[in-house]
Amino acid sequence: MKLKPTQIVGVVAIIVFGGGMIFRMTQPSEREIMERRLASLPRISAPEVEFPMPDLSSLNTTVTAPTSVLGAGTPATPAEPEIDYTALGSQEAKDDLYCSGVLGAEFSVKIKTDHPDKGAPLLDMQKKLDSAGIAKLRAEGVSKGEDWAYYTLAFGKKAEGDYAASALRIPVATCVERASNLPPGDLY
Repeated sequence: MKLKPTQIVGVVAIIVFGGGMIFRMTQPSEREIMERRLASLPRISAPEVEFPMPDLSSLNTTVTAPTSVLGAGTPATPAEPEIDYTALGSQEAKDDLYCSGVLGAEFSVKIKTDHPDKGAPLLDMQKKLDSAGIAKLRAEGVSKGEDWAYYTLAFGKKAEGDYAASALRIPVATCVERASNLPPGDLY
């Protein structure tokens, strides 16, 4: 029987690839090689340490209950009443700080849907309103300089709650208009 050239190529391919597969199957796997290497390494074992048993026979202390409970003889100091910073100051100052909180809440919503550059003016307006409100409180003698963060946080929390409940006392557009009439803020 005479083989055609394509049949010869096929037989050679079968022999080469078949031989390669047989060779590969007879070689140990990487896992087997690693297991042999690990088995050939010397064993590491920690020396056995024997701890002596403590002698508890010499401890003859008796425990007695205390005669008084700690702190029972001293009265508890009353907690300072929490200050409602949203109730202090003139209505103008409160409105400025509330509007600042409204714009902060609006920014928190817009930043999730719009490009950050569109939300940046809201932060500038918020800073202007914060500065104006705190300046009014300082002029009235209500704020003492370093407590401005208490006011801005309190009004911010109140405005965020109102914004989430869709019950703003002053609408966003009014707050934007109010801020546009103010000079740049320098509270911080």
